[in-house]
Amino acid sequence: MQLRTMKYKICITLLVLTLGFTFRSQGQINYDGYYHTVDSFSAFRYYLRFYPDGTVIGVNTAGKPDNLVPWFKKENKTPYRGKYKFENNTIKFDMVSEQGTVSYEGIMEEYNRIVLTVKSLINKYVGREEYFFMRIETIK
Repeated sequence: MQLRTMKYKICITLLVLTLGFTFRSQGQINYDGYYHTVDSFSAFRYYLRFYPDGTVIGVNTAGKPDNLVPWFKKENKTPYRGKYKFENNTIKFDMVSEQGTVSYEGIMEEYNRIVLTVKSLINKYVGREEYFFMRIETIK
């Protein structure tokens, strides 16, 4: 009887761990803040902001995140803008500006982290960028 109880407890534990990992791995886009890069060699960060209607905007700045709140909105003319598609933890979008187009494709990972492959049609840059979510209380 003890062996059966122990097997039952092990099975339940494995099930809980598996479900916990699965649900944590299921990404979702947050709309109440910014996704930003972190580069210890540069004062500049790239910021992305997503909207429920499929709009994404982006800007590269050395400014503080709270300083973006008054003007970093889809209603304003931002340097980059586009439409994203998000399905099964995969995100894809093109950002368009006066200079041209930059394509992004990647995955939403745990803890609100997005890993993107970036391809610039402007200067032929290809690279990998990581974005981390930062909730901003004053965003509406």
